[in-house]
Amino acid sequence: MIIEQFNTKGAPGTEAIVVSFDLEGFSRFFMQQDVHLYVPDYLNTVLDSIHSIFRSERPYWLPENAKNWLGIPREPDFVKYTGDGGIYLWIASNENEPIPMSFKVSLITNLWILKTCFPAVTKKVQNLVPLMELPARIRFGVARGTVYGLRRGAMNETVDYVGFCINLAVRLQNYCRDIGFIASARIGIDESIAAKASWTKAVATNLKGLGKEIVFVDKDEFESIPAELRKDLFI
Repeated sequence: MIIEQFNTKGAPGTEAIVVSFDLEGFSRFFMQQDVHLYVPDYLNTVLDSIHSIFRSERPYWLPENAKNWLGIPREPDFVKYTGDGGIYLWIASNENEPIPMSFKVSLITNLWILKTCFPAVTKKVQNLVPLMELPARIRFGVARGTVYGLRRGAMNETVDYVGFCINLAVRLQNYCRDIGFIASARIGIDESIAAKASWTKAVATNLKGLGKEIVFVDKDEFESIPAELRKDLFI
């Protein structure tokens, strides 16, 4: 087998919004007997719950008393699955057309709602997967920055992306399990808009390998974290 290398000339840097997600407890789930029979159904159901955000119809996991559903009418430009999670990228058309504020606000709002409503997804999965240990929660990290495409082949096709913001989104997704949803302030949301949506700023003080980062978190969730844990992770 010949392993094809990346082309030495990569794609130019482009602004992107990055979402990283992880399924808490997936390793325990995968250790169960005959789990390979059920992993496809499980992952397909979870991924469909995420992808329903990119469609206009009301998702099954949304509570009946929730307000009118506003999905995101734009699918990601790049998707990469990691076994127990995945990475989504939305890439700006060019430097003169940045990603709109309305899209960024809708994205983090709808992902946070899904994170909160994830027990409804688990309930649906239980009808397909007769196993005891199912992942309890889904976690999201969101960041913005410059990404660079890695290309292969004679057609110079972009097959993957690298960039600081991708690493940042992954670190944020795994930073505080008591919250489960953290967006970097680099995403560029106006503070007045964030306040209306009940998002508040904090400083994550100890991101592995990255140091400190200003972030947005849901105000109520942030205040519900035990004081000692909040002191260890944020200022």
